[in-house]
Amino acid sequence: MPKHKITLKPQHSGGYLAILTDEHGNFVDFGKCQSEQREGKRHITGPSTRGLTGWMFDLWPIGGGLFHATVTDNRDWLIVFHDCETVMDAGQKCIEGWTNDVRTLEPAEEKVAA
Repeated sequence: MPKHKITLKPQHSGGYLAILTDEHGNFVDFGKCQSEQREGKRHITGPSTRGLTGWMFDLWPIGGGLFHATVTDNRDWLIVFHDCETVMDAGQKCIEGWTNDVRTLEPAEEKVAA
């Protein structure tokens, strides 16, 4: 069973809410996500707003109705969601993905030295 779940829901304000949940029920909210164009693709991105601070969410289409998402603290951790898909939740379209792909990031000084 995958240990991490990401859910993206539209908000009434025109933005998006992403929620990262782990197997223990811990969560990080990304409540101020917005759409932006980057490298010819529409990305939905935003900072964490509740739970752990300093995290960033990024989601973009990969074709065939699937999406790729990443969540990172830009310091130690990168969580990668490879095949997120559109689902219905209480009559509302959402994007949902599951993963066990949790990566540790190299410290910045090691990247420079390499």
